Amino acid sequence: MANDWYCSSAAYSSVAAFVASHAYSIGDFVKPTAPSLKAQWVFRCTTAGTSSTEPSWNTANNGTSTSGGATFTNVTGQSTYFWAAAAGDLATIMTTNNRLSGGDRIFISSDHTETQTAATNYGSGTSGPVGYNVIQYISVNRGGSTPPVAADVTSGATIICSGTSLTFFAESPCFYNGITWQYTGTTTGFNVNVSSSSKTQYFSNCVMWLNTASTVVMFQPNSPYKVTLENTSLKFGSANQRIFTNAATIWQADIAWYGGSVQGTAPTTLFVPSATAGVVTVRGVDMSPVTGTLVANGGADGSKYLFDSCKIASGVVRYSTTSVANCYDEVELINCYDGTNIISERHHPAGDVTTETTITLSGGATDDVGTYSHKMVSTANCDKYVNPLCGFWLDIENTATGSSKTATVEIISSATLNNDDISLYLQYEGTSGSSIASFVSSLPATVLTTASAVTSSTATWNSSPATPQRQKLQVTFTAQHAGRVRGQVRLGKASTTVYIDPRIVIS
Repeated sequence: MANDWYCSSAAYSSVAAFVASHAYSIGDFVKPTAPSLKAQWVFRCTTAGTSSTEPSWNTANNGTSTSGGATFTNVTGQSTYFWAAAAGDLATIMTTNNRLSGGDRIFISSDHTETQTAATNYGSGTSGPVGYNVIQYISVNRGGSTPPVAADVTSGATIICSGTSLTFFAESPCFYNGITWQYTGTTTGFNVNVSSSSKTQYFSNCVMWLNTASTVVMFQPNSPYKVTLENTSLKFGSANQRIFTNAATIWQADIAWYGGSVQGTAPTTLFVPSATAGVVTVRGVDMSPVTGTLVANGGADGSKYLFDSCKIASGVVRYSTTSVANCYDEVELINCYDGTNIISERHHPAGDVTTETTITLSGGATDDVGTYSHKMVSTANCDKYVNPLCGFWLDIENTATGSSKTATVEIISSATLNNDDISLYLQYEGTSGSSIASFVSSLPATVLTTASAVTSSTATWNSSPATPQRQKLQVTFTAQHAGRVRGQVRLGKASTTVYIDPRIVIS
């Protein structure tokens, strides 16, 4: 059965400390005379009597302690007594004799502040329930209703740790709302999911703050983890800090960040992979304070990053290819704003695809600002089959069925390209009686087929590179169903620059 729990340093300060040789009545609340961190207990007198010396307090939930003729029951955080028995720190509810069950709610007063000086675990805790029932941590106004209602939800609760790490366990999924988490230590930073039963950690309207100048990290994982940040800002205290997106051995990271911003001292590099693959999705986040590098490459291990409708610094390096040793890193920026333009880009060990607004096809692709093209610049890592530089997928609706059609994409570069240098890969509904996809490419028929020049074009471009060569990528196909046709330009020639009009024309 799910329970509610209460935590408030402010309310706890009002609880009377135990007094020896005192006549206690049933219902009196007391706390230890010198409560230590993670032992901010509240006891209720359940047998009236006069106390003697301070007892050794029973830390178990509903555990009893006797002093003289009085008996006290540990009621720390229990919902029966609301804020009157609120724990003095959140770690008390979790660390010793973990009180939590799956589905529980922990109400933390918005005027709550706790500072832990040793490594501290939150979330479901090391001995917490294993399952899929969500545990909720909610910052609320303790002056409102009891139990709290929607109008009482407000940010403000602050939890600080100066120990070796502040760790979020998730044996059960955990939801945090309105809490500022601060790490002020010098060793690790925020640890995530040090557990073999890792579930999702969801932070809503929170602040994650590395409030230290030390080289520590945001989300240091030691097991697979899923972190969702909703309207949550990440605040840094040093340019040497960063977000880890994966970890050693077999662990994989999955970060989804929706709304919020980068605050404090911007890291030199925001996302730094460690040793295995990670998946990162960032939407609607202001990352413009970062002027160095958004994403370091994964070395020998690839990761995927999507930045959708975010704000970035115009000069920031989107993806560092220094010492890259894989062919499957991928960094995409979709509908992002660099302070001047709306951009869509892809960055990969094989090269870069960026938005171009000068060298554009006359009458070509347009957005809300004007005509644009995609600039593709390949690296020495590029290969026509194994590791091409792939452009964005280009979609068009096709209604013609049962007859051969030609799909065309216009390109321009500084040298004539052959059909094994650059190609158009097309997906269409070519199976009769089924929507299963069919594929066709403008590459030579086999790997041993002699290459030939891509068809020349007479299309007009608004500007052009040096010694312009106008060409068009074409493939023929016969659709059996009306529906979407998808095309992707693939550049397979190393150290080459080409501009494409990002539209498919079917004729």
